Amino acid sequence: MKVHKILLATTVLTGMTPIAALAQTAAPQAETPAAQDDNSVGEIIVTAQRRSENVLKVPLSVTVVGADELLQRGANDLTAVTKLAPSLQVAQDNTFAVRGVGTGTFATTVEASVSQVLDDVVIGNKEFAANAFYDVSRVEVLNGPQGLLFGKNASAGLVNITTNRPVLGQTSVSGDVEAVQRDRPVKNGQGIQVRSTVNLPIGTNSALRLNAIYSGQDSVTYPTVNSAVRNDFGLRNLGLRGKYLYEPTDALSIYVIGEYNRQRGISGRYDITFRQIGAGSAYTGLGYPSGADNLRYNSDAPNYRDADTGGLQANINYSLSNGMEISSITAWKNAVVSYQFDSDNTPVNFFNTNYSRQVYNQLSQELRLALPEGNKVSGQFGLYYYRSVGSVVGARGGNNGFPGFLLPTFPFCVGATQLGAPPAACPVSNASFLGQDYKYNLKQNSYAGFGQLSYHVTDTLKLNAGARVTYDKGTIDLLENVGKYFVTLGVPNNRSVESTDATNFSFKLGADWQVTPSTMLYGFYGQGYKGPGFSNTSPAPGAKLAVRPEISRGGEIGIKGRLADGKITYLVSAFHTRFTDLQVQSWITSLRTFVLSNAATATTEGVDFSFQARPTTRLTLSGSASYVDAKFDNFPGAQCYTGQTSNGCRADLRSDAPGYVGTFNAAGYQLPLSAKFTATLGADYSQPLTEKLDAQFGIGYYHRSPQSSALGTPFFIPTWDTFDLRLGLKSKHWSASIFCKNCTNEIRPISIGSDGGDANPVQGPPVLTLNQRFSYDSVRTIGLRLGFDF
Repeated sequence: MKVHKILLATTVLTGMTPIAALAQTAAPQAETPAAQDDNSVGEIIVTAQRRSENVLKVPLSVTVVGADELLQRGANDLTAVTKLAPSLQVAQDNTFAVRGVGTGTFATTVEASVSQVLDDVVIGNKEFAANAFYDVSRVEVLNGPQGLLFGKNASAGLVNITTNRPVLGQTSVSGDVEAVQRDRPVKNGQGIQVRSTVNLPIGTNSALRLNAIYSGQDSVTYPTVNSAVRNDFGLRNLGLRGKYLYEPTDALSIYVIGEYNRQRGISGRYDITFRQIGAGSAYTGLGYPSGADNLRYNSDAPNYRDADTGGLQANINYSLSNGMEISSITAWKNAVVSYQFDSDNTPVNFFNTNYSRQVYNQLSQELRLALPEGNKVSGQFGLYYYRSVGSVVGARGGNNGFPGFLLPTFPFCVGATQLGAPPAACPVSNASFLGQDYKYNLKQNSYAGFGQLSYHVTDTLKLNAGARVTYDKGTIDLLENVGKYFVTLGVPNNRSVESTDATNFSFKLGADWQVTPSTMLYGFYGQGYKGPGFSNTSPAPGAKLAVRPEISRGGEIGIKGRLADGKITYLVSAFHTRFTDLQVQSWITSLRTFVLSNAATATTEGVDFSFQARPTTRLTLSGSASYVDAKFDNFPGAQCYTGQTSNGCRADLRSDAPGYVGTFNAAGYQLPLSAKFTATLGADYSQPLTEKLDAQFGIGYYHRSPQSSALGTPFFIPTWDTFDLRLGLKSKHWSASIFCKNCTNEIRPISIGSDGGDANPVQGPPVLTLNQRFSYDSVRTIGLRLGFDF
């Protein structure tokens, strides 16, 4: 890390301290709540059903990660939460899965199967998921279909992120500084993160809360680069957020949030290396590093990612005299993202270009009426509107490793200067040997009406019913492959202007029974929905791009409650969900590109378990586990991986060879992004050293069985077992700790894939070369964290 970056980051934190200190002397202080004098597990409040409730009273499976756990375990973004919530898994490009089901494409032309909600607003673009956490109150992972009450649809699950609201009548300043070092060949990677929050009262009925974050991280991998081109291999994140709360009466609340996030660098998203160089590869003998623990690669083309995201929102709540509450949530979100990276991981131009620029805007409006709690009938109703407009341009390609002196001449004609009649001259001048370009405008509109009611049959038995009617409409204008290439990756000179729409009725029926004051049984059955979308490439000239909605149907039964006089809380749930018209991405060999379609049905079933215990006032234990059996029921047209000869495949032959079979039915195969068994355990212990100083110790363990990245055994990520340790000191206003994450340095990628150039060569037999992507949790991290709170 550069010294001036560290100084700049520290200034952001320390510069806010005197502002709050001055305000603290001028404002009345809020009373400090009395501390608990027993060792029972405190209440955990969630908004999994769009109202604040004790998690033990919510009739569904939800994993909650609070602010303290996020801080102590060093979970600084959504990707890191996967080590704390076993049902949640992550892959490349900020795609997530819950209970083994996730978004089966990297295209931006469909909704996510696992939705993300930030402060009650659904985020319709995955770029927002890359932003670092700051001033987060809690993260809730809601398992199973969750689109009923949360605006947009979520056929597989939902991640609900809530940040801290301004506090009336309280002046405070808090923050933390984290410096880390990560194991990396040649030279260890380093990082710095600084976060700060100031809460300022404005009069007696309003308050302002200001947040800032700066993070600068070296890349996880170590590249050898071309210094003459732009290379942003690290990651720099700047975030600013302002929140204003105004409560002029006990009945009215106005809450306004504005934020801006800026990211520069490809690390955490595009840390890609060779895992295996296949026999007969064009890369053989060139000295390129490879292996399961390989963190090195080469690059001669530019590598960068520039992302700017932000938005404004206003949440207005009004409580009527009869106990009903009316809510309005208006939000606008914007993202501008451009990237380019060297896709072949070599110092030669095999596939140097992978460029894209995206401009995205979304506007949403939600109106909700909540009935009062405590009556025979309770619940809520609402209307929702969402509109997004996106514009994307991009290009991919390269020269297949051909020597420069051959390229300008016939028949390749790449950069040809002498045009005329072949073979003495070239009829055209091609931009590259392999190439693809695209430009599309996408508009999506969604309208929905929803409602959920609970009827108290008795004081302990409650029936629940909910329904949602959604109308979605989308349009796309796609222009692709207008450039000139020796081999076009896709359909040349193709334009598609298309629209699609769908009307859906989703529902949920269930019951919960408070068997005892500390034990609840629940169950439900319902239907989830993910709206229609489009493939971002055409399977044939003039072909339809639209894909139908993805539908999930299933149910869950569970038990949750307290044991041992409240010292233990627990949740056990069993689930079964079937997905039809699954939106999945398939490789079209003849076009050498991916196409999205409704190609599969799948079933996921299993058991979730979690607990938290406080055997003593000083010791807290926690753990959760998820067993998931997620498989395709039917998937005709699945891509055979290179060299596959099972299931009727003959992908060991060239695609134009007699007897070649490039697809098969993947029924029975494990879904990508799924793992059979995942578990996490944690222990935190506090020991008083003096009247004002405590020693703290924490340990975390994470286990994941082999995880599927794609179809076939070469793409399974091996079993992963990691340990996290923390040792620190804490007083009333400050804390300090040293920690390590993945302490034994169990190196694991987040995805494994086949190298497109080797797998589908223009000449010669196919070769299975594998590449892999890494995240910051893939390697050992050792660090120091300092925090303060006044």
